[in-house]
Order: sequence, then structure tokens, then C-alpha cells
Amino acid sequence: MPAEDTVFYVLYDRYMFWGILVAIFTFGWLFTALLRYRDGVEPDTTDVDHIEVGAFPIERHNTALEAMFYIVPTILVVWLTILALGSNTAVWNPNTEDSFEINVNAYQWYFEFDYAEELTWEDTGTGIDVEWPPVGPLLIDASGNPDAVLIKVKHSTSDGGTENIELEINNGSTVAGKQLTYSPKNKAQLVEVYDADGALLHTWEHISPGTTRLTPSQPLIVPCDELIDATMKSVGIDDRNIGVQHAFWVPEWGMKEDFVPGLESGTTLYFMPDDAGTFPIRCAEYCGLQHSVMTGEVKVVARDGQTCDIDSGVKKLNSDSSDDYEGGEM
Repeated sequence: MPAEDTVFYVLYDRYMFWGILVAIFTFGWLFTALLRYRDGVEPDTTDVDHIEVGAFPIERHNTALEAMFYIVPTILVVWLTILALGSNTAVWNPNTEDSFEINVNAYQWYFEFDYAEELTWEDTGTGIDVEWPPVGPLLIDASGNPDAVLIKVKHSTSDGGTENIELEINNGSTVAGKQLTYSPKNKAQLVEVYDADGALLHTWEHISPGTTRLTPSQPLIVPCDELIDATMKSVGIDDRNIGVQHAFWVPEWGMKEDFVPGLESGTTLYFMPDDAGTFPIRCAEYCGLQHSVMTGEVKVVARDGQTCDIDSGVKKLNSDSSDDYEGGEM
């Protein structure tokens, strides 16, 4: 969701259109009157509608024209007000029934992202496919990418621990030798595929509810073409914060929301990213000596089995058009 996709950007374009249209008529008439009726120009006495400089034609007037001077501007102001209110409604009163919920906390000097629900995502267009169902073995197909040679798996075990495993790719595909499974699906899992030089080629990840990520080392990961419902809180006085105000700002999206100390319910920010990619996060409120280092990233990804398509919304992979998901903009 670049800034040019937002409702405020569209609203700016509409205001510019009507502003330019009004300016053409207003300044057009202004310069015409200045040139035609300026001092020193003799009026045409044969013209019934001639105007004498310094004299107001009180003897006669055009009632319809004078009424239009009031009616047209009033209609224009009402129309622009409707446009502005419609944009505010889209931003602050969206349908949040199917939204993806994130809790964002601000400290000195980092952001903390708490996931209220699960997210399983995978890179697309890499020639690699990872399948790891909620109950079943890990299966990786790298036949579409001959550079893939090594798999690193961060696996949450049933006893609450974490296990790191490395697997070599055999003939383009592999089934984890230990038949790795995870059940129930509330365990965090991470699969990364690398080439011989150690460059990351592909990522598959399952983020479970209750997962916490911290900036700047860990990005906020959100699904594309879904309404994101982010609750912003500035945590009270503790060893990580002194209760100052912060602001969550994504410059490329043209959006910002303040963290207000002492506001128990926090503030809420809604956005719908429609472009996959990684975008910078900044704190836009001075919050202390290390304010400049309070940065991070938000990564927009496709859910596992889907792909981000800004032209036609989110589509299921390997499906026909009847299974399309509707995308959207904010």
C-alpha cells in the first residue's frame, strides 16, 4: 500500500481537480474584468451590459446570476465535505469483522508487536514450495530452483522447547529425515532455504498467537489485502519506558498514529496493504535521546497458498478464477 493508494491521496486528487476547475473560472473572469473594465478604457455606450469604472449598476441586475454566486459555491462546499467525511469513515470506521489483529506496544526505544492470531506465510516466485500441514511431515520441493542446497528449520517441540535442524536438499526435494510434525498448530515454525553461498532464497513461517517480535531486528509481518487492526499502546512506567509519547509512522504509506501514555485502551490504526514488500517504520514523536534509532520494518507477505496480486486481489495458487479472493485498498 504505497501512499498513492490511500484514501487521503485520492481525496487530495479530487480536491485538486475541483480546486483547479474553480480557479479556471474565477481567475479567468478576474483577468477578463481587469483588462476589459480597467481605468482608462472608454466604455462602449452601445453595449447594454457595459460597466462604468467606479459605478455600481444598481438600476438593474441579473437575479439568476447573482443567486448562482451563492448556490454554486454552497453546492461545491457541501460536495467536498461529503468527500472528506467519506474518507474519514473509510479509515476510522471500517468493517473489522474479518480483520487481522496486531497489538503494538511502544517502549524506549523500540516497538513490540504481539500477534493476536496466527499467520502462515511463504515467499512466492522463488521456485521453491514448502508444505507443512498442521498435522503431517515437512515437505520441501525445490525442483524449481537449482541453487537451493540447504534447509534450516527452527522447530518448536511438544515440550515447549526449540529445535534447530539443518537438512540438505536431495534431487530438488526432500522430506525431513526426522519426519518433523507440529500439532496443535499453535507452535511457531520457521523454514529457510539457502544457496551454496549462504544467501537466503526462500522463507516459510508459521507465526502462532501470542508471538512477540521486537524492532529493529524483527519486522512486523502482516498479510496483504487484509484489513489490519493495530492497537497502539504506550506502556506505563517500568524499566523499559518512562511513559513518554511515541508515534508509529510508515512514511511510504502516508499513515501515522500516536501512542498516548495513560490511555488504557490505547489508540487504533487500520490499514490494508495491497503491495508485497518491506517498508520502513519510524517513530514520529520525539521520545528521548535515542529517538532517532527507534526504527523498524513492516513486511507485507502472502499467506501460505496465496499470492499478492495488486491487479486482481489475492488469489489462491493453482486455482481457477472462481476461487479468487477480493483485494482492496485503503
